[in-house]
Amino acid sequence: MQLLAVDTQEKYDSLMGHLENEGNVWFEDESNPTDVNNWTEYKEETVIMLNTTLIIHHQNRAYFENVCPDVEIVDYEIR
Repeated sequence: MQLLAVDTQEKYDSLMGHLENEGNVWFEDESNPTDVNNWTEYKEETVIMLNTTLIIHHQNRAYFENVCPDVEIVDYEIR
């Protein structure tokens, strides 16, 4: 599991494009990452969870800090 923080809409959009190219889909409805703008829900507190099943989840930073305290939250940087 990997946790990536996206504190801007630009970073979120970049990450979603990258994840879609790798074949990831959203947990909720298996839509493509770029089909849904989940950044607006938590904005600069948005964290994306990646796993080996190519199903991605989103939640706020505090949630993952409480639920997954041993997993580092990495600040995503645009490549």
